[in-house]
Amino acid sequence: MVKNSIEGTMVHLGYRPWTCWVGFRYLKSKKNSRFLSFITLLSMMGIGLGVMAMIVVLSVMDGFESELKKRMMSSDLHVLIRPRPDSPGFDMGFVPRSSMDRADISAFLDSAGSPVEKFWPVIATEAILKAGRKVTGVTLKGVTKDRIEQLKWQGAEILEKKDEVDQKNTESTGLWVGQELAMEMGLVPGDHLTLVSPTEMEGPLGGIPRLKRFYIHGIYRSGLPEQELHITYASEGAVRSFLRRSDRVSQWELKVKNFDQAPQVAAQIQSMIPQFQVQDWFELNSHLFASLRLERLSMFLILAFIVVVASFNIVTTLTLMVLEKKKEISILKAMGATKSQIGSIFFAEGILIGSVGAGGGGVLGFLVCLILKHYEFITLPDIYYDRTLPVTFNPIYYFVVTLCAMVIVLLACLYPSRKAAQLNPLTGIRFG
Repeated sequence: MVKNSIEGTMVHLGYRPWTCWVGFRYLKSKKNSRFLSFITLLSMMGIGLGVMAMIVVLSVMDGFESELKKRMMSSDLHVLIRPRPDSPGFDMGFVPRSSMDRADISAFLDSAGSPVEKFWPVIATEAILKAGRKVTGVTLKGVTKDRIEQLKWQGAEILEKKDEVDQKNTESTGLWVGQELAMEMGLVPGDHLTLVSPTEMEGPLGGIPRLKRFYIHGIYRSGLPEQELHITYASEGAVRSFLRRSDRVSQWELKVKNFDQAPQVAAQIQSMIPQFQVQDWFELNSHLFASLRLERLSMFLILAFIVVVASFNIVTTLTLMVLEKKKEISILKAMGATKSQIGSIFFAEGILIGSVGAGGGGVLGFLVCLILKHYEFITLPDIYYDRTLPVTFNPIYYFVVTLCAMVIVLLACLYPSRKAAQLNPLTGIRFG
């Protein structure tokens, strides 16, 4: 009679609700086992800390990548066009300035609905910069007056007209260096320096290096330390005079209206001029973004082991629970509970422990990220372009981390659940 009433109750309540309810009662009523309660709490805390750590680390690393993209967005180089050896008029990396004067590409760049905002021809070369006793290698870019005007908006320091260098001389031999390079070599506007080209020219006694004196016209800031350290700018005329190459360019630089559409714009331009090499900002910095992705994946896998270790505590908790509830399990089996129903009781306990831990970890991770976002109390060394930790709030990270934590918990619950389902009722009643 009792058996029939229990079975009727099971059918009435449904399979899952009554097993979940019994599992919750078992988890709640550990009156005589403080150690078991402690392990249960430890399991929840371990999973919560693991989830929190993964969310915070992924959010911070995503913040660094987002800040890097913002700084690249503020630069003028979104798409780079360079000649190939089979390009028309190719000579040692240089081509005639008119080599890209084609109707289709001109219409694409100059049309009102063009995705390209700005387009500059550039003559660039590697050079050795010598200031006093300090020497370093740089990339010298000869750009148009419009580009020089853009640099003035980024200028940290600019040579004033009242200085002894007259305006004409400044325009012909003025040089713009990055803030990082200026700090490393102790340069200020108005300083004299020498640029040495690796390409030689014929002299009375054979080949001699090309030398040219420059003034520091200004110091620009781009927010990208690597660019500020290695790239210098001068007027087209000054660089052409330095290299002895008239009406030649080595590359074209484009700035697009929508930064995220740069790969599509680069692909479209590449189809128009297959004899040139077209690269977007992501391709130009592919090694950097690849390393960021690898670091993010590595940190995720390493921190996932915290959740794995915490899941071992769940195995211990449920195994001890099975041993403690031998008698109750045997009675339920005697009343008609199936093996799958007994297993689902302890499976539900494990899911409850994991859900509370993962949910609490997600909330803690959000709070920690919120604190890092609004209270910038962590200061980074000078080698980073940001002095505080940048943080993003990406819902995908919260979902993926919580889902992975729950998968680990589910796998951890399989063994003790099967152990409970295989318990012999007679043994449980006799020795429980």
